Amino acid sequence: MKALVYNGPGEKAWVEKAKPGIEKPTDVIVKITKTTICGTDLHILKGDVPAVTPGRTLGHEGVGVVEEVGDAVRNFKKGDPVLISCITSCGTCPNCKKQLYAHCDDGGWILGHLIDGTQ
Repeated sequence: MKALVYNGPGEKAWVEKAKPGIEKPTDVIVKITKTTICGTDLHILKGDVPAVTPGRTLGHEGVGVVEEVGDAVRNFKKGDPVLISCITSCGTCPNCKKQLYAHCDDGGWILGHLIDGTQ
């Protein structure tokens, strides 16, 4: 699959990447059908977000269809349409239990930042 990859300030490239697979029982594989860049991606490309390292696949907003789910996943099944939020959450920490997902102890903005994103 093609991915838009950050290679350093002002440097980007379309790169062929291997199809992802289930690594943990809580993983879900989504076939992206729509994605876009936003202002945050533009800041990354300018080099304004030093935590983003060269080789990172950009993107943290996307729409797609579930292709595969890990054994521990209960709320999604193959074929489900999904919206991928730019904020991830664990669903079990005290903040998530209060529906304060943006303050998750184990989540936050990681897609296209600390792990590969949706581009």
